[in-house]
Amino acid sequence: MRTLLRRAMVAATCLGTLAGAAVVMAPPAMAASCNTTTKTVDDRGYSGPWADNWTLKATMCSYRSGSYIYSYAKLSWDVPSSYPNPTPRTFDAAKFRVYLKKSVAGAPDPIRAHRDFGLEGRMEKGDGSYTTPTFRHAVSRYAVGDGAWKLNWNNDGDGYVHYSVTASPRV
Repeated sequence: MRTLLRRAMVAATCLGTLAGAAVVMAPPAMAASCNTTTKTVDDRGYSGPWADNWTLKATMCSYRSGSYIYSYAKLSWDVPSSYPNPTPRTFDAAKFRVYLKKSVAGAPDPIRAHRDFGLEGRMEKGDGSYTTPTFRHAVSRYAVGDGAWKLNWNNDGDGYVHYSVTASPRV
């Protein structure tokens, strides 16, 4: 009985030591670096007497883990108060594009990858918000996450209009 008890105590001590080492060796949680941009944009498909400016807000966030950069955007929009709710047929298409760029001093940052996230249905339902899924790409050294609203207004005769946002801080 004494041998069994001794073995149990030794096993418990070893497991406790291993568990403590695992907690100490766990990597810290990644903290994202973010920048926020708010824009007021005109509905290019409407030229009537009522207010038609949309408020678009985008927070670009990025973090690094090893040789990968991870980026996502927190988006929100406010429909003009004079619009019906929902706002059908405001857009022919609407999306937000997340860019992953290598950060280069003294030159435009080259795009390494990008991904589009469709927003037309969400935006035509009225005021709202959306957080894009996290997007990753291998980028050596320094990188930034960047983005742009890409809106194709209904009845304006043009294609997508590009509304840039401020890139995340360099990670």
